[in-house]
Amino acid sequence: MSTEATPESADTDESEDSPVDPSATSQQDEPTTDQASTDEGAPPPSEQEETDESTLTGPPKMFRAAIQSEPLKNILRALRATVDEARVKIDETGIRVRAVDPANVAMDDLNLSASAFESYDATPGVIGVDLDRLWDPVSLANKGDLVQLHLDTESRKLVVAVAGLEFKMACLGPATIRSEPTLPELELPASVTVDRDTLRQGVKAADLVADHVGFRMDPEEEVFRIDAEGDTDSVDFRIDVDDWEAVTLAEASSLFSLDYMKKIVRTIPAGTAVTIDFGTEFPAMLSYDLGDGDGSMIRMLAPRIET
Repeated sequence: MSTEATPESADTDESEDSPVDPSATSQQDEPTTDQASTDEGAPPPSEQEETDESTLTGPPKMFRAAIQSEPLKNILRALRATVDEARVKIDETGIRVRAVDPANVAMDDLNLSASAFESYDATPGVIGVDLDRLWDPVSLANKGDLVQLHLDTESRKLVVAVAGLEFKMACLGPATIRSEPTLPELELPASVTVDRDTLRQGVKAADLVADHVGFRMDPEEEVFRIDAEGDTDSVDFRIDVDDWEAVTLAEASSLFSLDYMKKIVRTIPAGTAVTIDFGTEFPAMLSYDLGDGDGSMIRMLAPRIET
């Protein structure tokens, strides 16, 4: 792993290029809900999904769980980097959250198994959660504290108990929260698995010179590069066989908003193995396991189109 930079001062890139709205790219690139079908009488995909999951249109009749504070904090940090509120789907096997940011640039897909909890008892349902409000009591927990969650079905409030504190927060109506997007099926040829700390070092290097960051893979050189080019300076951070844990070599090159990428990378737990799947001018998918494999998170980021 090496970093190369020109000796000139590091200036911020003044380019007017901005994070691309996925709607401006091909539909396959979109990390958002597909457009409604034009066939007469055919509901849009979001309505079809709700129909298929009719048991998840209202709050669960039972939800009671306990989880260690640190993994819960890690999950909330990640989700809050993308959205302020989310639909939380609950059933006997665990919880799932999928949400896209208002600018249609970033999307998170969380799956957390019931085995990730110290205790878990739930029936199928969905609740709307203000993530910032949930963070307030959870942030007061110390490392090793147990956070207990309970849905009061009469008041429809989520009760959060931690370290002697009981916090009751009103749930949001799921219908008031943006519909869950469809996770696009992308054929991304390049893949590399690296430690989050190595990835963050490369992203921080890009931040020295520009407001964007490039992911490149050269199969002939057998290297994954994180690079950036500003008005006067540039950086080239190389990750090779000595630093990656796994790789699928393929020609690939995409540019991403540095602000979004920094939010994603800094909210991945330190020491986590992160798999990056990407192509050429396609979204990148950063995926990693939670805890001991009791859950997973996929972070998707739309590309900026190079001109």
